[in-house]
Amino acid sequence: MNASDIKFEEVVSYLSRSGWERARSGPLAELWHPVGDTANSVLVPKESGAPDFHKAIALLAGELARKERKDPDQITLAISRQFIDVTDLRADDADISEGTIPLAAGIGLFNSAHRLMVSAAAATLHRQGYYGSSMPRAAHRHARRMRLGQTRPGSYIVPIISNARFGALVARDSDEPRILAEADDSYFERRMLTTLSGALATLAEITMVRDRTPSRDEVRDAVDEGVSSELCGAVLDAIGKGDINLFDITFNWAPTSPVADSVSDHIEFNGEAAEVIHHLESELKETEAPTERILYGVIRRLALKKNDTRGQVAMETVLDGKVRIVSFDLPLDTYALAARYHGERRPIIVRGILDATPGKRAVMQVTAFQADKSVASFDDVV
Repeated sequence: MNASDIKFEEVVSYLSRSGWERARSGPLAELWHPVGDTANSVLVPKESGAPDFHKAIALLAGELARKERKDPDQITLAISRQFIDVTDLRADDADISEGTIPLAAGIGLFNSAHRLMVSAAAATLHRQGYYGSSMPRAAHRHARRMRLGQTRPGSYIVPIISNARFGALVARDSDEPRILAEADDSYFERRMLTTLSGALATLAEITMVRDRTPSRDEVRDAVDEGVSSELCGAVLDAIGKGDINLFDITFNWAPTSPVADSVSDHIEFNGEAAEVIHHLESELKETEAPTERILYGVIRRLALKKNDTRGQVAMETVLDGKVRIVSFDLPLDTYALAARYHGERRPIIVRGILDATPGKRAVMQVTAFQADKSVASFDDVV
């Protein structure tokens, strides 16, 4: 990520979020200055196709760095990240020096990057302790969307880049909340990363207690959070091979699309955790639990009859590229949340056993219900 990745929209987003305001706009450029400080202005070029556009961006970054007292490279990086998520995988060990890493450790780190994304994509589709030969083809397809950035020196860092430009997910011009199928797919990469964050945070919590092995209940609960044998193997590629002592993952969320505060943005594992993760990797292969589907969508209708102990919910979601209504019931306390989210037109996530036989009404036995925290709502931000 450098000046060549930056366009006019990235610069405008950075400036508007950093205390600058537009003073004047013309067909080829705009003039911006800090709020309340008209004496210090910068010129922002508009035409990314112009021969000198990237040179002008580099000069702009230098000027911003001088005014904000920051390093120009730091400014360039911040501007380029406005509409992307960057997941940094960092390996740290005494053998890492001057931007180099032992060959075995480097291979393990890059293998870990690929396996982490595939396991996250699979867990975003449905939860399973061990995928093996049943790994969804869609998981590989979605993981291929991610891109690798250039490694950075120091502690060896591999950045994984993903899209964070989202379309409007819920129609605003309808009496009932309606999902916009064409926008739903644009959220998948962000959903992958929030799934990965939750799964890694759960795995890290399990490894903190090293004087005993995880119980079966803990293993099943971990699966609910997206932990799988494949995820464990991905972490072990980094800390279990190549003599890497510390492996950490940092999620740099796009400033234009923050996640809920409850989503972890930094998780780390050290070499001492490898033994517990090895055990869990094997245990998950033997875990017997039904495969649960994950659905994302909005609530279309609610129904609660007098004296009923469970309320009926009709959710609109996207299945196999088509909009479908899925029906399920919820206990009263969870139903109250559903009623709130329906009023807010807030996207939700449900997990459970799905029966979507073609030609029949789709129904689900729900085991988990929550708001979709892939993108922060107004309440989350406040």
